[in-house]
Amino acid sequence: MLFLVDRSNLGRQTLKEFQQYVTPDDGRKFTELYNVQHLQSNTLDAVSRVCITTIQRLYSMLSGETEFDPELEEGSLFEIGDRLGEQPKDVRYNPAIPIEYFDFIVTDECHRSI
Repeated sequence: MLFLVDRSNLGRQTLKEFQQYVTPDDGRKFTELYNVQHLQSNTLDAVSRVCITTIQRLYSMLSGETEFDPELEEGSLFEIGDRLGEQPKDVRYNPAIPIEYFDFIVTDECHRSI
């Protein structure tokens, strides 16, 4: 599962929620049942069942970039859009992250960055 957010503070908040969620059936925490990765680099962990990242970092990864400046994740693209003065960017296909890589995608506030 991909949990896509528009700024890093939402990613941190999401990670905390996953870490605190206790399942009603046997009382285990979500992160005891599933590996959860909050991306701090442009590398996906193959064993993670849940990946949390910003739309900015995902675009960087789809573009084939190996490095990404974490400062660019602090605000949404909506908030800094006027300063960028750029045309909308094309979404690229990257065979390292094929379309079927994630079974399920949750978008949280990402509409602010499109």
